[in-house]
Parts: sequence; C-alpha cells; structure tokens
Amino acid sequence: MKKSLSILLAVFMIASIMLTACGAKSVAPTAAPAADAVTTDASAATEAPAEDTVVSMVPAKSGAPFDINGKVVCYIIPSLANPFLNGVATSVTEQFKADGVTVNVYGADEGGLNQQFDQIENCISMKVDFMYVMAAGEIDQLLPAIEEAKAAGIMIMGVPPQKLAPFDAIMHTSQLEDGQKVAKMACDFIEARYPTAADGSVETAIIGGASSSVGMHLRDQGYSTITDICPKVKLVAHVDISTDSIPAGQAAAENALTANPNIKVFIGQSAAHAQGIANAIKALPGVDISEYGVFAGDMDPSMIPTVTSCADPYKGFVAIGGTALDVATYEQIKKMLQGVEYPNIINDALEPINCDFTTLAP
Repeated sequence: MKKSLSILLAVFMIASIMLTACGAKSVAPTAAPAADAVTTDASAATEAPAEDTVVSMVPAKSGAPFDINGKVVCYIIPSLANPFLNGVATSVTEQFKADGVTVNVYGADEGGLNQQFDQIENCISMKVDFMYVMAAGEIDQLLPAIEEAKAAGIMIMGVPPQKLAPFDAIMHTSQLEDGQKVAKMACDFIEARYPTAADGSVETAIIGGASSSVGMHLRDQGYSTITDICPKVKLVAHVDISTDSIPAGQAAAENALTANPNIKVFIGQSAAHAQGIANAIKALPGVDISEYGVFAGDMDPSMIPTVTSCADPYKGFVAIGGTALDVATYEQIKKMLQGVEYPNIINDALEPINCDFTTLAP
C-alpha cells in the first residue's frame, strides 16, 4: 500500500512540474484584425518577448579575426520595392566591397515566404558563408530551410525572430513601441498645426499591414493608440494593405481621400507607403501642404531632408536602429564573418525624426 501511494505521489509531482513548465512557456497568439477594421484597444496587443532576453557576447574564435576576402553573403529581405530595406541592403553591399565580400540581395516581392524559402535553398546550394534573413511574414515558417542552412555550416542572422535558436544572432525590434512613437509624433503635429481644433475633429487615417505578420500587427496596434493619446483625432479610415510599395500607398490614400476628403493626417506602415500617400496629397487641387501630416514606422534615409523640411506632406518617421542602421548591420555581419566577439541579440534603437512642427502653427 505504501509503495502504491509513493508511486502515485511521484506521478502527481511529475505531472505538476510538467504542467507548470508548459504553462510558463505558453503565449496566446494575437490575431491580426480584418482588413479595414478599426482597432483602438492597444492593451489587447501583447508583444511576445524574445525567449532569450539576455544579450550575451559570443566569444572570439581561435585565430580570429579571419580574412574575409572572397566571402559570400546572401541578404534576403521582404521587398526590393521598400526604399528603407533596399537602401540598407545597398549600403551594406557597398561597404563590403572594400573587404572583398560579395553580397547578393534578394527580395520576395513576388512570392513572399515561399519565395524566401526557395532563396534560402538556393543560397545553400551556392555554398555561401553567411545569410541575413528578414522574413516576409512569420519567420517560423522558414525554420526548416534555416536549419538546413545551419547544418551546412552557414552562419545566419535573423530579423526579427522571437528567440535566438537556431540563429547565430538576431535583431529584435519592438514593433508596438515603434507604432506608439509614430502615434505620438502624429499627435504632436496635430497639436501644433491645429491648436484650436475641437475634440474628434481632425480626420485621420491609418494605412497599415496588420495582417501581414504579428510584427506589423503590433506596429498597427501602436498606431491605434493615437485615439487614446490625442483627443482631437477622428479616425475615419483604417486600411489593411499587404503590398509594400509606393504605388500601393498612393492608391490606398487616393481611395481614402475619395471617401473622406477632409483627412489631414495619415499614418503609414512603411516608408514606401508614406511616400505614396504624400504623392496622393500633392496631387490634390489647390493643396496647402502645411495642413497635412504623413508619418511612417520606418525610414528611407534619402527622405530625411524632405521629412525635416516641413515642405512636404511626409513630415515624420521612426528610424529603426537609428539613422546608422546600415553601418550597424554591416559591422555586425563583419564581426560574425571574422570570428571576433559579437552580440547575439541586437535590440534596435527607435529614433523619431520629424520636421519642426512649431513652424507650422497657424
């Protein structure tokens, strides 16, 4: 009898430990809102933290730094049409030329994650030395190909997975915080340009891509906080578009302005969307540019003079990784190729950049 009780007690304790462990690791998924849905409850969005939250330095390898002349890098991004992503990729490519490193840049404009899966497979067959992979959606769907690349001895930096394994290093961006910073910037513009406007009178539109990935859903949730922090806002359109390009942003803005011609503030998912939105505004007859504010959650470095001039509808964005993300990305990849010490988790800085809104006061 005592033996039976002991066995039962042991089983109960093991089961309790297993349930506790499972409960600690479980994260409820956050569903993306339907297209054109207006979502303002930012508290409902919870950014899943990276499983490896402590940044550690990977020690240098014996004999490092290695000669990297002749090394080949595959640089895989969601879209070549996105000026921010393409601009960083181009800069990284140019910087590596002096080191004798070849960087092959691939976009997934046609096939999304399926296309990226094939690109990773192709890079494996090319026997490249390094892969930079920014997923065009949920990066977990690329893990089988990434694990195959790792088995082939290829180093990989992932952007933006929620945990380090199986990557050698990851870049992590708080998309929710990014969206909140954009919302704050847009609200600051409204307060400066429309100081006497009544509550609920400044028509605003969000042109986002909430359904494209959990990250973009979180950014979109951050954008939606504008209705909480800015009483003057009247959110009249919340559009979800999957294509990340200037023409897509322009078409979405044209449609929004047709339905709501008094929209004065637009928040776009990306730099490409923001530039398209600005083009749509500038095409309006008799437009007063100072009345409009367009804001984005990432940047095209070439647009900094335009944004900071206050002479364009595009008046602000958040620089993910700061204005020198291209340099930081190049230096991180170079360290990994050389075998010297490098951080395995990089938490991107989020730097708001905008024009001086006080110059727009009526």
